[in-house]
Amino acid sequence: MQIGFYRDALIGDNLVSIPAMYAIKALYPQCTLIVYTNSIGMELYEQYDFIDVLFNMQTQSKEVIKAHINSYKFDFFILTQANRWRCKLINQTNAKVVISLLSLGSIFKTKFRTLFISRNFSSLSQHQRMLRLVREINPKVFDSQIHSIDFSPTILRTKPSNKAYIDAFLTPYRSYSKFVMINPFSRTCSHNLTLQGWLKLSQTLASLYPHILFILPTYEGNPIHLKLPYSLPNLVVFKNNSDLFNLIELISRLSLLISPSTGNAHIANNLHIPLLGLFSQRDRILWRGENMLLENLIPIPYKKEKMSKDCEDKLIEETIRIFGRLLQ
Repeated sequence: MQIGFYRDALIGDNLVSIPAMYAIKALYPQCTLIVYTNSIGMELYEQYDFIDVLFNMQTQSKEVIKAHINSYKFDFFILTQANRWRCKLINQTNAKVVISLLSLGSIFKTKFRTLFISRNFSSLSQHQRMLRLVREINPKVFDSQIHSIDFSPTILRTKPSNKAYIDAFLTPYRSYSKFVMINPFSRTCSHNLTLQGWLKLSQTLASLYPHILFILPTYEGNPIHLKLPYSLPNLVVFKNNSDLFNLIELISRLSLLISPSTGNAHIANNLHIPLLGLFSQRDRILWRGENMLLENLIPIPYKKEKMSKDCEDKLIEETIRIFGRLLQ
């Protein structure tokens, strides 16, 4: 059996699909699994031997993508992003059955097997929605075996070079008993604290917990300059290079991550690192990972540009309160 899987998105979006990919191979070990993704997905997925073939669509034309899909004559093709141009592209291939969520792009296409799951009213998170698509291959097989699958092979693994990079970064801070990352940044998250709010939170926590090292991450090419306006020995900046797995290695060593709804949160979820999240009400449901506790996801009621200083201060106070419960 030939099964195609399409996921072309940012870090968090790509990460939430890994359990679904693994479930395919666990349920159908004799199948050939081909994953169509982008450069971010290529970087994240290349370590997984349960994926038989990776194809980077980011560097190819639509015609080349279609030709590649046609060469496999897929029995099932799981399209996780069912917008119009993607549905049109896959519908033009020889894939026998295309499984996707119901959308304007997938409706009325005869080879499509669609599911309707409301983005606004369903309690299913994104990783659960991906698994629901896998279920459509054969519901009886899925329902009888899904609960016995060990998903530990989906945990991200870093290389010795990443471990050495983080060892070098942490060497001056060996005296600290715990490491906590406070991530202010998100490329797509509309509900977030201001940078000034994050810096206030960081300074307050570092002052209250001098035995904990607090790390603020940034990266080469970040358009937002991160500079600490004060000096505390247990509050430092980690500036990563272009290797995402350095960040993954650092997150794997944390006692806690504090973050908005973004890729760092999903890396922590994959690694089973506790998260104290500041999410929109919708993201608390839609983007909650299987290892994120709902009571540790603080709802942000307004978009950043509409949030008052008083509201932001209350969110900071709530974060400090929950932090005290999690890391006494």
